[in-house]
Amino acid sequence: MNEPKNTPEEGERMPDVNLMVVTGKAVKSAVLRYRSSGIPKAEFSMVVERPFQKPNGEPVSDLFLVDVYGPLAEKCADMVKEGTDLLVIGTLSKELYTNKFGKREHLVVIKAKQIWIIDRNGIGVEEKLNIEQMRQDHWDLSLLDGYLDLIRSLVGRADVRPI
Repeated sequence: MNEPKNTPEEGERMPDVNLMVVTGKAVKSAVLRYRSSGIPKAEFSMVVERPFQKPNGEPVSDLFLVDVYGPLAEKCADMVKEGTDLLVIGTLSKELYTNKFGKREHLVVIKAKQIWIIDRNGIGVEEKLNIEQMRQDHWDLSLLDGYLDLIRSLVGRADVRPI
């Protein structure tokens, strides 16, 4: 009987992981285009509010560009409208572009692999995550577990619809 291997073969190593999970609100409706290869591509921006406020009380947020390809892109074009609450799972990608002043800049893009529409009513995030812990520079594993539990519960809810 072969025992399971607990050690990697010589030269093997664990692959790197690139995973991005965000919840937020679509800032603009998804726009559908087609690449020269014919593959559909949808693009939209979403804002993700952090659990912080600026000294003037204004919320702190991040703005992400989200790219979606294939059949999911066509669904996004129909379903992702300005103001839609979303759960997006994908990978981070850095792209280079030339701004309107001719300067080359880097842009971080989420390449979406799964997207869900969220109905935020009745989702007791306060019960799942400790907001004060989220504001810290270092997170306990319990907070990470809370995030993962929240994602699992969101994906399994009847009022959270996959696109």
